[in-house]
Amino acid sequence: MKKSIKIIALAIFVCFFFSFISQNIVNSKILDKSSSSNRIFSVLDNFENKNPNLKLSINYLNASSSYDYGFKVGKLYRFQLKFLNFITNSNQKNSFKENQIEDEINFMESYCPQFLDEFRGLSDSLNIEIEKLLILQKKIYSLLRGECTATVATGDATKNNETFLTFNLDNRIDSPLKIFYKLFLNRLFSWKCWVIKINTLRYKYALFGMPIIYELAFLNEEGLGWASPGIPFTKNQSRYVDEGPGISTMLIERLVMMTCKNVTEAANVWKNVERANQQDSSWYNQYDGSSEVYCDKEGGILAIEQTHNYIITAFGNSTEITGVREGILWHANHHKWLDPFKTGSVTIEEYPSSGTRDKRAGELLNESYGNITLDVCKQITRDHGGGFDPNGKDSGDICRHFDKTDKIVTAFSWIILPKKLTVYWTHRSPCRSLFWKHDFSKIFGD
Repeated sequence: MKKSIKIIALAIFVCFFFSFISQNIVNSKILDKSSSSNRIFSVLDNFENKNPNLKLSINYLNASSSYDYGFKVGKLYRFQLKFLNFITNSNQKNSFKENQIEDEINFMESYCPQFLDEFRGLSDSLNIEIEKLLILQKKIYSLLRGECTATVATGDATKNNETFLTFNLDNRIDSPLKIFYKLFLNRLFSWKCWVIKINTLRYKYALFGMPIIYELAFLNEEGLGWASPGIPFTKNQSRYVDEGPGISTMLIERLVMMTCKNVTEAANVWKNVERANQQDSSWYNQYDGSSEVYCDKEGGILAIEQTHNYIITAFGNSTEITGVREGILWHANHHKWLDPFKTGSVTIEEYPSSGTRDKRAGELLNESYGNITLDVCKQITRDHGGGFDPNGKDSGDICRHFDKTDKIVTAFSWIILPKKLTVYWTHRSPCRSLFWKHDFSKIFGD
């Protein structure tokens, strides 16, 4: 299995890297200034977007239907997907539970048939069976996702009645190969966004990654913003993990951005869909059961903990659930409101970094409560004050760095301002980078 994963990872790196080169995504250097001084970062941030070589590459894809979307994606990535399909499906027999892919197809037909139509279009475009494309999607998605940290603040918690969502995407790099296919590719992906408009669905949305196969939709034209910290599940075989078939987390995340305009609608989708959580079947769907964080331009904020049978939705005013002041929420990688001994989530004893980052995020939001601004949010993403070493950078910080405790780093950060349809993005470790401003009000309007 490990050899198979290495082959798949290398194939992903080769295909996606040359895809970026062939499409002329980015041809520039990113400033690499490292300092703990907020004063220096303030000076650097005045240079946002003034370098003409540092611009987000936007690709637009308009489709008449979900089938048409899949068909067009197949044409765009024909070589890459055919090659990756050959690699990933050469060792599939022992990777899946019996009937798992068939079950997922049936759930898609019942709950979100548009995704099945996408795969039909992709299948017809590539002449590859739908089942094999689902396997490919799951393996790529699982290899590239990480364990992250997110915060949201709104209303009276902010200085000017604004709404902010911060997200640090972290990648585990415990081998040289992972530095390339996780860290490097995610940073490269962050410089290229797709704006997707499917005429049969409600909203235009922006994603980074690769359409359909590794599609992380972070903002739609109505101002709904997204982050997903991720929930690892316990490796203690004596503990119960809440499992069951349904729609995978990656597809539900996409469904929300395609069809919802605010956090209330997002919560309803998550509560009413049959959610998959099948942790012990293989490594490829390790992020089913992930936590979710949303914001909207109406000032709404939402955090969700969920598994197959359990779900809790915490809004900005859900103080009876969260036990914190109104207008702030934050999440790392363990269940805080659901019982981890019923869901199977790791505990902070099993994953200490999740506890340190969660505690520190809460401290920072509370310290600035009533005065949270964009600059405060930038400082949160760059913070090194709450980890295992209060005076240094380590894997227990919000801005994570490789150390003896854990081989994990923050790949990049973003801050979403939904009322302005604007995203500030670092494209690498936030403590070593600028936040580049990307105005999606103009991008969605094109």
